[in-house]
Amino acid sequence: MVPMTALITGGMSDIGRATAVTLARAGYGVAVGFRRDAEAAERFARALADEHGAPQALAIRADIRRRGEVAAMVEQAWIGLGEVRVLVNGAGINRDRPFVEMTDAEWEEVRATVLDGAFYCCQEFARRFQGEEGRILNIGAVTAIRGRKNGVNYCSARAGVVALTKCLAQELAPRISVVTVTPGMIDTAEVGARYNLGAAENRARWEASIPLGRLGSPWDVAGMIEFLARPGCYVNGQNILVDGGYFPH
Repeated sequence: MVPMTALITGGMSDIGRATAVTLARAGYGVAVGFRRDAEAAERFARALADEHGAPQALAIRADIRRRGEVAAMVEQAWIGLGEVRVLVNGAGINRDRPFVEMTDAEWEEVRATVLDGAFYCCQEFARRFQGEEGRILNIGAVTAIRGRKNGVNYCSARAGVVALTKCLAQELAPRISVVTVTPGMIDTAEVGARYNLGAAENRARWEASIPLGRLGSPWDVAGMIEFLARPGCYVNGQNILVDGGYFPH
């Protein structure tokens, strides 16, 4: 029987939390990777088991920029859940600044978290996984395709994740499939602050630009992740946009 287990990095973000709850409700054992606020992460892990039906749930602190901490996180997930079948790489940060003013530290911190972290997590997972239907689901960004001002570090790193997915989808198949899930305008705290969506006119303008007429929810992204994680899913190497039709490609 295929194990229903998942490790989610960035598990305390809006999308990470929705993904953890969605997978828990689908019967997965869930390991939530986090970097800060252990008390909140432990409380969330307890809720996954007590309120959302996860057969096992645990919180694991790790700085995914550091190979040793990633290896320890993966080992703890295997100890706590048994063999982990699904890895969701959701961790990321923004350090926005105009290109000509961006510091080496801002470039390196974002790249290390988004791209290096995904590389380390994928590699440690792939080295340990011994089953037949593993899944790696990398979170992408629409700006990895079209870019944006003041975010060359983040956009470049997310574009690297898309390329990483394409390469690993060929190298790790058929035992492990690898897909990028790219959110569009998702109604998260970070997106709300970035685009000042608390202002009704800003929110209305964005909603009018999306063919489905609304911003996405973290639950929309989580639902796609749960679908792609299912045994037998015949998707590999793709960049799946969850954006309401805003950016067809």
